[in-house]
Amino acid sequence: MIMKRLLLFVVALSFGLTTMAQKGLKQQQLFKTVEKSKTIVGDYQAPYESTPNPTVTAPKGQDIVVGNTFYDLQSNSTVPRHIWAWPDGTIGTVWTRGIDNPPGCPDRGTGYNYYDGSAWGPQPTERLEPTRTGWPSYAAYGENGEIVCAHTGTGPLQFSYRENKGTGDWQFFQIESPVNDAELLWPRMTTAGENHNTIHLITLVGSGYTYEGLTQALTYSRSTDGGQTWDPYMQILDGMTSDDMAGVGADDYAWAVSRGDTIAFVVFGGVADGFVMKSFDNGDTWEKVTFYQSPDPFFDGNGGDLPRCGGGDGYNDVQIDKDGNVHVVFGRQIHIDDTPDDNSWSYYPYTDGLVYWNETMDPLDTATIGNAIIPDDWSSLPIYQNGQLAAYTHENENGDSIVGVAPYYGSLTTMGQLALTEDANGTTIATVVYSGLALGFVNDELQQNYRHIYKVQSELDGNWTDPEDLTGDVFHLASECVYPSMMAQNGTFHVAYETDGLPGNSLQPSGGNHSPVDNNIVYLPISPYPVGVKENNAVSTIEVGQNRPNPATTKTIINVKAPKGDVELSVTNMLGQEVYRTQRSSNGAGVQFTVNVEDFNTGVYFYTVKFGENSVTKKMIVK
Repeated sequence: MIMKRLLLFVVALSFGLTTMAQKGLKQQQLFKTVEKSKTIVGDYQAPYESTPNPTVTAPKGQDIVVGNTFYDLQSNSTVPRHIWAWPDGTIGTVWTRGIDNPPGCPDRGTGYNYYDGSAWGPQPTERLEPTRTGWPSYAAYGENGEIVCAHTGTGPLQFSYRENKGTGDWQFFQIESPVNDAELLWPRMTTAGENHNTIHLITLVGSGYTYEGLTQALTYSRSTDGGQTWDPYMQILDGMTSDDMAGVGADDYAWAVSRGDTIAFVVFGGVADGFVMKSFDNGDTWEKVTFYQSPDPFFDGNGGDLPRCGGGDGYNDVQIDKDGNVHVVFGRQIHIDDTPDDNSWSYYPYTDGLVYWNETMDPLDTATIGNAIIPDDWSSLPIYQNGQLAAYTHENENGDSIVGVAPYYGSLTTMGQLALTEDANGTTIATVVYSGLALGFVNDELQQNYRHIYKVQSELDGNWTDPEDLTGDVFHLASECVYPSMMAQNGTFHVAYETDGLPGNSLQPSGGNHSPVDNNIVYLPISPYPVGVKENNAVSTIEVGQNRPNPATTKTIINVKAPKGDVELSVTNMLGQEVYRTQRSSNGAGVQFTVNVEDFNTGVYFYTVKFGENSVTKKMIVK
């Protein structure tokens, strides 16, 4: 069995730490290994340079609560599809719900709510299924129906469906394990084809069970007749056999939303190869697309010979664009395995960064991702230079520090959910919603930072917007916001997430980060999504971003939003002497300036951006 995602946190705080040089996010605590067992542990590295991010939404009103749960572990890693939005304006959402006798919750099962186009239904008082389940996946089914797949933990998987979404009695069927002594676990289900009539399923065979030469084999099944028959049935696809890889960890995989007969799912535990399996013919044939090349493709935690390397955190998402290309997002994470034959390895919980990749790019590896936990200079990383660093933790305007990190076994920026939309000019826009550490928002009891839901966007031109805190208002001063699931429809990003008043959850690590409490399931509409630049809506002013990184040591980036026309950048020193000047043309969306400051003297500089009669001046620091 691949052991992962079990964490022992031991806090060692000494006076000596307070005397360290502090820059960017300040180091307040050190998390380190004090004993070796089958755990995943890690140290906190020195902090990094970052720029303040003042981007916070205005107060938007209280949460739209659609349900609740005391069972607060919605996934071991990758978040299942918990929300579906239809073109007719209706929405459904599911989650793992448990109320009675937490943390085990014998009543555990799928919580469900439905928006009929005008209002959400009442919060559910019981699970969908007739038996205890968990880990639901949700999708459209048939001309107007809906379907849910969840695991029972005792053998088969449980399906719940009905022909008309939002109304009528649920009907049920199961799919059995191919072997009697191995349960089917942590499923992911989606639908595709005409009217979403084809059910596609990936699931693990057993926990630690060896199936066709693989321990925890990830299998594929398909049904075109409502689950009566499956063809193929529990198949290990070519490219995923024991000749290609070791087993797969729980929840390290996810389906894209299908586009007609084009389907795809991502598999990435963070150390072994990360790849996407893609089919253009509704699952008849498959191709494997590798986006992360591992230093050890058969990594299983037993070798003890893995140096510190850059990879992922197991929280992945994948989507398909209009041309059939796949796009992937995952949390950046640093790993090490220095003890042989212990069936586990270590990760660094303060690792930061959210990574983006698409099929036009070369595969990533530990060199491109980097093995610094929090880099001193993000711009030195190839993923930054290539436009693949979608987000990282920005210092806030008050200069608040990281106080503590609750264990989700992910990055500081993790649980990414990806949507691909097109603007008025047909340009693909990538939008990522994720759960990130919120500086300045701290739980005093646990001495840990809360997590908030953030959004970033890119027109796939190498530039990403600064993170926007979607839950940074007055109603979320003490809110832990995690496990987002997102789907774009009708000009809106529809998000469902879990929230309570304590960082972490009650089930991880063993015994939980805190005792069970009541969690809300929240629906968050983000509207509208961008529709692109049009000839008749050009703005007459410019917006100039703060250079990043700041202070800068080698290169620094300045983003400018401007209408069509020439944009000029000049840099002067404290004496008013011009040390740099350049000009670029904006296509209507804006431009990005990259300034090489290696030859600049250390000190304070001022940069001025001019567009027509408009000019903006800001300060930058060079070290």
